[in-house]
Amino acid sequence: MNNIKKVTDMGICTGCGSCVGCEHIKFKNNELGFPAPIVDENCKNCGECLKKCIYWDAENN
Repeated sequence: MNNIKKVTDMGICTGCGSCVGCEHIKFKNNELGFPAPIVDENCKNCGECLKKCIYWDAENN
């Protein structure tokens, strides 16, 4: 897995939307009412969303 799901699984996603440039990511409110990225089934795991994520640090995560 090389996509924003890594960030959401770690609990460090704040729903800021910096990853939205990818056509395979949409935002939907989660069970607490906060925006959360949803990755569609066509994701190619290119990692572009992680490069855009302001909370993802590839060296430490």
